[in-house]
Amino acid sequence: MLREVVKSAGTALLVVVLVSLILGQVFGQPVLLAYVDSGSMEPTIDEGDGFLTVPAAVTGPPAEGDVITFRAQEIEDGGLTTHRIVGETSEGYITQGDANPFTDQDGSEPPVTEDRIVAEAVQVGGTVVTIPGLGTAIETVQGTLFAGVTAAVTAIGIDVDPSPGTVGTWIFGLGLVLFALSFRPGDDSELERDMTRSPEEAGGVDPRKVAVVLLVLVLVPANAAMILPSGQTSLTIDGDEVAEADGVAPGDPVETEFNARNDGLITLLLVFEPIDDDVTIEPSTPGLPTGQSTTATVTVPAPEPGVQRTVTVAEDRYLVVLPESFIVWLHEIHPLAALGALNLLIGGGFIGFIGGLLGFSEVRFRDTSRDVPLRIRIKQWLR
Repeated sequence: MLREVVKSAGTALLVVVLVSLILGQVFGQPVLLAYVDSGSMEPTIDEGDGFLTVPAAVTGPPAEGDVITFRAQEIEDGGLTTHRIVGETSEGYITQGDANPFTDQDGSEPPVTEDRIVAEAVQVGGTVVTIPGLGTAIETVQGTLFAGVTAAVTAIGIDVDPSPGTVGTWIFGLGLVLFALSFRPGDDSELERDMTRSPEEAGGVDPRKVAVVLLVLVLVPANAAMILPSGQTSLTIDGDEVAEADGVAPGDPVETEFNARNDGLITLLLVFEPIDDDVTIEPSTPGLPTGQSTTATVTVPAPEPGVQRTVTVAEDRYLVVLPESFIVWLHEIHPLAALGALNLLIGGGFIGFIGGLLGFSEVRFRDTSRDVPLRIRIKQWLR
């Protein structure tokens, strides 16, 4: 009995770890595990190694010596970066890769504020808990996932060219298709006859419980990818610097820029909204494929000399699993309307995926000592 419990617990833990790994990469938000793809943290974390993480939302403020994963603004093309905190100023934390001879702030990266920290590495006795080769394995999974989606789309005969940034959309779409197929009518007599061949049963699994657990693992990082990077960006316009520019008078339009990046595997829709009525921003609703950055230009009336004006831009992020125009329409109603619709689609697609594969009734495991044709086993599995 104890052996079965340990075996089941180990299997469940493995599933959680694997799902967390894949979802963390799909949504660009570390979930339990993360990895580095450079040697900047050697020898603490070698290139391609993984490490255990805890979301920043539950760790509290970090301290000097902690290894954090944060959203960079300048280094790493504005993507997720894992470095150690080596100091703190009134403007934020000073960070440095263990293998780097200088801090990030000695370069172009501004001090890291708490709102840009997404996770903290787990340390035991001052040593980061690492998993060798984990990052390499994840990148292999990503490539396999993209190849699988491409092959499936080609086999179906849809005339599109999938890109890595649309993989997530295709996966959710497949889930909805499987959900619809799970209600297909059919003659189950052959399956019922086969089910009576061996009355001995060793146990079963309730797909509904599996779906609930995995649904949480899907929706948590999905919402984290949309909510955590969202917020407000403050930009300062210095009246003295503006006055030094040729032909620029107080009240004339001046421009400043800021960057945003998508580190997930699903295309994002960004919605930028200035807080002040006399401020404009372009583009205001850019779509951002995976691994790409966008630069938004903010136009504001030039302040008087000696005056510094702070301009605030609100940013919301949405996973593009619906038409972008429809997401913008929902956002204009209320951001929660857009988030709610996306959660319904993602959750429904995922539950459909589970239901389409396993059904919604308990799956029983029988004595397999008697040979069953592969054709029948496949139909049982898809039932």
